[in-house]
Amino acid sequence: MWLLTVMEIEFTAAMICLAADYGRKCYAKWRPYVVGSIATGSLIISLVYLLYYRWTYNETSSVSLRPTTSTFASLYIINEYTIFVIFTAFVVGIAVSIYSWKYLSQDDNVGPFFSLLILLLTSVVGVVSAGDFLSLFLFWEAMSISAYGLVAFYKESSQISLEASLKYIFLAGAGSLLALYGISLVYSITGSIDLSSLGSLLETNTEVGVFALIIIMLGFGVEAAIFPLHTWLPDVYSAAPLPVSAVLSGIVTETGVFVLLKIIQPLSAVTTATNVNTLLKLSSTEEIQGILAVLAILTMFIGNLGGYVQTNVKRILSFSSIAQMGYMIAALSTFSVLGIVAVVFMIWNHGISKSGFFLMSGLNGKNYEDSELDNLQGLGQKNKVVGIMFASNSLAMVGSPPFGMFWAELLIVEALIAASSTFFFAVAVIVVLNIFLSLGYYLRIINRVALNAPDRPQENMPKSNFSLGLLIPPLLLIALSLLTGIFPYLLLDHLIL
Repeated sequence: MWLLTVMEIEFTAAMICLAADYGRKCYAKWRPYVVGSIATGSLIISLVYLLYYRWTYNETSSVSLRPTTSTFASLYIINEYTIFVIFTAFVVGIAVSIYSWKYLSQDDNVGPFFSLLILLLTSVVGVVSAGDFLSLFLFWEAMSISAYGLVAFYKESSQISLEASLKYIFLAGAGSLLALYGISLVYSITGSIDLSSLGSLLETNTEVGVFALIIIMLGFGVEAAIFPLHTWLPDVYSAAPLPVSAVLSGIVTETGVFVLLKIIQPLSAVTTATNVNTLLKLSSTEEIQGILAVLAILTMFIGNLGGYVQTNVKRILSFSSIAQMGYMIAALSTFSVLGIVAVVFMIWNHGISKSGFFLMSGLNGKNYEDSELDNLQGLGQKNKVVGIMFASNSLAMVGSPPFGMFWAELLIVEALIAASSTFFFAVAVIVVLNIFLSLGYYLRIINRVALNAPDRPQENMPKSNFSLGLLIPPLLLIALSLLTGIFPYLLLDHLIL
């Protein structure tokens, strides 16, 4: 089974990275590259194996794996949406891993960093493919614990990093407890931990079912940065090491949104359809849809308006992520197949674009202050490559053609309009308004970094690090965004079944 093989490969690689780190005195100079190569190689092997598996199984089916038939036996479900999100996780993970070779070249804890990175991505695979609440919750906690360790990686030298990780732990921990309460409520009534058991509860006990669904979605919604559970994200993204910020923004937050999708999708037998406008037939959907849509609107406004008052690129990108999570939740609130396709396609485009932008912001240095717009002003005039990259990433993030985010945001708006409701049409208008609203702070980045002249003498400008190890990963990610924008149906054809 592909899933179990990948987990074996990644867990083995994580242990090898730790073991290889013990020989630091023997090859201190090459240790980051040796350990990093092990981590990157394992991720590449898993990605190739995923593509091989994708091309050899029946793409119209959903493959389930349950080793035993007991009540608490793990259930894993692999379908086209699952494969697409795992593919995104591995692509982002490979880029971040390669970037970290050079980024960690002067650090001692190379082995623990790469081991935590591998374990985080492996946990994401488990979360995305889980078919029951127990497996989902256990992998979710493993993902969160790995993220905590990575965020606090520089806790000895950075008080900001330590404070952000503590805030992350408290809020995400509270969300996990809330989700666990909802799961226990479902099990106590239905006697089952399958994700589909929530649908049975909605059919037999509507009020309790709606309450349990809302509790579970709020609990997992912390990681998805849904308002009002978003407050941890700007601090964590801006304080964490750049590779960590890239992987959190590129796949971990999106995994939170995908978990909400996983909870909603099994509530109906209509999980895929040839007609992407088919509505999922859920019980008591109006209340749930309304709550999700309102939270989505608040989330996108908080994110975009918050971006205007930031002076640090990392914090601007953090608030932008909050807004884009709002776009995804808005599409998900339609409970339609087109909405699901839009969310999954947005996960890919947001993952590669936002993680690439975070990696790009590290060319000026590792410290938080190095990402201040005042310190970046005129950097594009000093080096045209930096100017073009900052401008390209900014245009990609607002959904400007020919980048892939344009099609993802268009699908979200289309899904809202296709819901054939005045309410969702109004939500679509609000999404478009917010997309234009985001132009303001991204144009400010383009203007300050790429177009403005330096406000200090050339010799006092910060020296950017243009080593290939730091420059190639964001270049490849922005190239993938451009390729997706030019040939969107290369990927969309595999999502619309």
